[in-house]
Amino acid sequence: MKIIIIGLGLIGGSIAKQLSEKNEFEILAYDLNQESINNALAASSIAGVIQNLNELGSQDFENSLVVIATPPKISLEILRALSFLFNSSVTITDTASIKLPADQLLAEFGSPSNVVFSHPIAGSHHSGEHHSVNNLFQNKQVIISSPPSASEAHIKKVRLLWDALESEVLHLDAQTHDYILAHSSHLPHAVSYALLMTLRDLDEESIAKFSGEGFGEFLRLTSSSPEMWADIFSLNQTNIISSLDSFIENLNQLKTAINNQDAVALEAILSDLKNFKETNY
Repeated sequence: MKIIIIGLGLIGGSIAKQLSEKNEFEILAYDLNQESINNALAASSIAGVIQNLNELGSQDFENSLVVIATPPKISLEILRALSFLFNSSVTITDTASIKLPADQLLAEFGSPSNVVFSHPIAGSHHSGEHHSVNNLFQNKQVIISSPPSASEAHIKKVRLLWDALESEVLHLDAQTHDYILAHSSHLPHAVSYALLMTLRDLDEESIAKFSGEGFGEFLRLTSSSPEMWADIFSLNQTNIISSLDSFIENLNQLKTAINNQDAVALEAILSDLKNFKETNY
């Protein structure tokens, strides 16, 4: 089966590297970054290059699988540009961490049967093809969000992709996906950015010298792609604002307990949270 990867960044490049080791797939790529293309060709992680997306309309690509692995807003642009493939034998999936905007885009085209969304819960704060690895998705969860219009044949093809990448497949509808990810992924990133903004405003320059591994690990999130996270924050705005409102409310509750210097009440809050964490996470 032909697999065409649009976007050879960390995710797309890693998909190519792992699948290129399997004889049943022919991996082709499309990317405007020639360095990424050259790297992938040199590593033999792709067998060839697509020069123009319109090529995918030819008979040579019937029953193939297209994987859009670009930042969220670009993914929407590409999905729209591929509308000439809607309801064809070509299966289209993506890797973005927001689904509802793409689901709404499909509604403009009568909800085609051959688009099935994916979101691998795998990655790094690094970006670019030169950071890609051939085992990024092994034993990692991937969420498949199948629009109601998606046919079983196309869903199976997307499952085949992630099975080949040795991932654990879960299923969520687009709306639930975006709500859950706003709390489990998008909120932690927003909080990490806010913490770094706070540190930047301090006069003390030596805080980093006295920080532990947990401090650095939390701030690691802010090294992620600014383009991607600006897209995520804007496209999942409603859910993220809701999660931030809840976080601020809880932060104020903790602030009040600290301000009241009520050690008993404070310890009770912290003990309750410790028990909740150890039971659920």
